[in-house]
Amino acid sequence: MQRSVAMLALVGTLAARSALAQPAPAQPALRPWARAELARLSAGPSPLAMPRYDLAVSLADAGRTVTVDETLRYTNTTGAPLREVILRVYANATRPQAPGVQRPVGPALRFVRGSCEGLACVVSAPSDAVLAVQLASPLAPGAAVSIRTRLEGTLLEIAAQRTGLLAQGLESLSSLGASHEDPGDYGLFATGEGIVSLANFYPVLARRNAAGWERSDHGSVGDFGTDDLADIEARFELPEGYTLATSGVTVRVEGVGGRRRHWVSATAVRDFAALCGATLQHESRRVGEVEVRAYYLPAHRAAGRQVLDTAARALATFEQRFGPYPYTDLDVVEAPLVGGAGGVEFSGLVTVASMFYRPPNEALSTSNQGGLAGALGGLLGGQANHTLDAMLPAMLEFVTAHEVAHQYWHGLVGSDSRDHPFIDESLAQWSAAYYIEARHGAARAQHESNQQVRSNYQLMRLMGHPDGPVDRPAGRFDGSLSYAGLVYGKGPFYYSALRREAGDAAFFRALRRYVDTYRFRTAPSQGFVDVLSAEVPARAARFQALRRRWLEEAHGDDDLGRPDLAEMLGPMLGQNGQLDPETRQALQQLGPLLQQLGGAQGAGAGPDLGGILRALGGGAPRPSQGSGSHGMGDLAPMLQDLLQGLQ
Repeated sequence: MQRSVAMLALVGTLAARSALAQPAPAQPALRPWARAELARLSAGPSPLAMPRYDLAVSLADAGRTVTVDETLRYTNTTGAPLREVILRVYANATRPQAPGVQRPVGPALRFVRGSCEGLACVVSAPSDAVLAVQLASPLAPGAAVSIRTRLEGTLLEIAAQRTGLLAQGLESLSSLGASHEDPGDYGLFATGEGIVSLANFYPVLARRNAAGWERSDHGSVGDFGTDDLADIEARFELPEGYTLATSGVTVRVEGVGGRRRHWVSATAVRDFAALCGATLQHESRRVGEVEVRAYYLPAHRAAGRQVLDTAARALATFEQRFGPYPYTDLDVVEAPLVGGAGGVEFSGLVTVASMFYRPPNEALSTSNQGGLAGALGGLLGGQANHTLDAMLPAMLEFVTAHEVAHQYWHGLVGSDSRDHPFIDESLAQWSAAYYIEARHGAARAQHESNQQVRSNYQLMRLMGHPDGPVDRPAGRFDGSLSYAGLVYGKGPFYYSALRREAGDAAFFRALRRYVDTYRFRTAPSQGFVDVLSAEVPARAARFQALRRRWLEEAHGDDDLGRPDLAEMLGPMLGQNGQLDPETRQALQQLGPLLQQLGGAQGAGAGPDLGGILRALGGGAPRPSQGSGSHGMGDLAPMLQDLLQGLQ
């Protein structure tokens, strides 16, 4: 891989100058109350000093290549002189590792050159994901420097058949015991089905801790980014006819030589992303002062409209309970996500995976899939389309509500997504379940909590992974399965336990107070329980005990129940979740065997597939037990194919 060094050179391009030269708008992406709040915080005893990124982004080669010119205006807020500034290129921090997918050669984004404006420096790339800016003279506290960089990138191309629900289920299954690493960047910097996704695509200031700049993420589980607020002024040059969705707002568009330039402004954002495509359509709905827009492919209009309805209703619910949303618009965009990701959040923009937009017959298509896909398709049998007709809308609604909740956690209320990932993820999961309760009632919310939340924990346990602390750094989870089981599956019930203990009135007052306390700030790991304790001092000891039980100790099996594969798969395999006795017996036998499989793979040893298959009673299939159900004789050969595909 190529690395470049530039010294004392004025290498800013005309494109970068053009983006930088645009007059700074009066924060058009913020609602009036948010502008006033930021002004108040900037005048306080610990004033905000947000970096500003000026970006000039040019997309070419039918959306397969991109050039990013950046000017970063950084003010030293460390309180000490700096001889070095470290930037991170997070698109290069993880690389795709999904089975059967050829890994691109070299980094996703290649560093071309860099310089400083008005100050001597050397800009280099000691690794693909790190840019080091060595300053010739120390940058004093309160002083500022402008750093210019150019990156060129080639986006991963994601095949359409890879983004289906079944294909993504197989990727998730295949990666369960493969390693302790995640299967790549989930398609955040990629193109697929005519949708170009640009996320983690520009250099950002690295995190800082007591030891200085952080150059490593200590594993690839969890989210990446700085978590700090920043201002963005960007110019996108796209092919004519492309629709653009971004964080922030588009302030003007003009045609230049058969292409279109879009100027975008985003204020006080923790991350910035853009998606575009020639066939993307969109519809919008007003929620008070906010315009909510849903972007989707033409073939997925029905699901796109459901996403719009859910996003608008979820935002209205969250504004009522948590307080006002800070931006003037919210974009919800269909995206070709992979690696099992259901959605990804950014400030003012969220993505939802294409797999949830497809109709059931397309979601379960096994074309271009191997024997494992056929095994799962056969396992679902004739019941599949009927089951997915009921399940897909519910899954799409829950995922959309979860991503919208991230606009509060960790959008408006910041948190450390590497050291304490539960703060935003567990609360976003709980918030999605609360939205279901507010819209559909407590019984539906209980059902969805079991299907969409608790199942993460039970699958983790079913695969032989132990219970453990929820509040720990992302790098200390034993792979993505444990991360999902504890952060997404167990952690959300901590907030349910606090709600029961405090009562609704006090709990929701505390949530609102939590937002008011940490709005545009960063909340500590104990931030919410401390606010709740202040709200109800007489219960403070009990709240702290619940925090220890749910976040620091291992009581998940007692609190959430032992895993039951028949209960988990019942809605998929039987009418109204009712299984025939033979199928239930087969699944009850399979549960302990999956624990053996998961435990062996987690330990780095190959599973004893022979023993598992013998225990399943492999052999010629016996006659079916009836339409829409499967007896033990039918299930065993299918599971043999499944386990062989996982080997």
